[in-house]
Amino acid sequence: MNYSNSFSVKKPLLTIVLIELMLIIFVAGGSAYISIAELTHPLAPFFGFIPITLFLLIYLTIKKQWNRYYFNSLSKLSKRQWIEYIPLLLILIVLLIANNGFQSAPFSFFAYMLLSQIFLVGFVEETLFRGIMLRILMPRGKTVAIVSSSVLFGITHALQALSGQSLEDTILQIVYAFILGFVLAILVVRNGSIILTILFHGLHNFLNFTGNTPSTNLYTYLVLAILLLQLLWLFISTKNNSSLPIKTNIENSY
Repeated sequence: MNYSNSFSVKKPLLTIVLIELMLIIFVAGGSAYISIAELTHPLAPFFGFIPITLFLLIYLTIKKQWNRYYFNSLSKLSKRQWIEYIPLLLILIVLLIANNGFQSAPFSFFAYMLLSQIFLVGFVEETLFRGIMLRILMPRGKTVAIVSSSVLFGITHALQALSGQSLEDTILQIVYAFILGFVLAILVVRNGSIILTILFHGLHNFLNFTGNTPSTNLYTYLVLAILLLQLLWLFISTKNNSSLPIKTNIENSY
């Protein structure tokens, strides 16, 4: 399908700005409404993601653009490609240990949190940053696309500074989001599938929200170390195969 006449291709930067504004308005607006209405439902903090999720589902289905934004079957992944996701599994294990297991809560709480983090937050953020933004920026080169989408992901998480946390924690969160986004973007570009990054993103958030006790920055640095090692591994493996994703030209799909 030819997308050369689409709005995102003609005005990529404006499209990205609109996406960022949509995300900020709905998420911040949802948080404000929850605070005013004093809602206590487990899904309440994520209500702002619901309209974005519905919009994306309708848009991708009507426009038939699921494959364009990397929603490809996992059956096409090779054994080598599956192995590249092992560090992400290790990160989830670290988070589980860091949070001292799970807090005492009804089963419904865990069900709501798991579903909301995978099908709302994970789906929305991965589709926007590792799907739409990545694809929009790809004609400018893989390096630009991967780095830019990761920077935007980190900047978006700077909104956490409004919650009253310390400057150190805020900076650490931005750096964490950038490096994590960088790794996930490379995996999407290398393997052509966003499904596992959505699943990881959702489980990552789920473990953080349902942990028995908040993890310390020590574990955050440990996760960062794992991510940096994974980056090194990906660069070395692709260099040996002479197919480093951020240095090659992407097939023109527009």
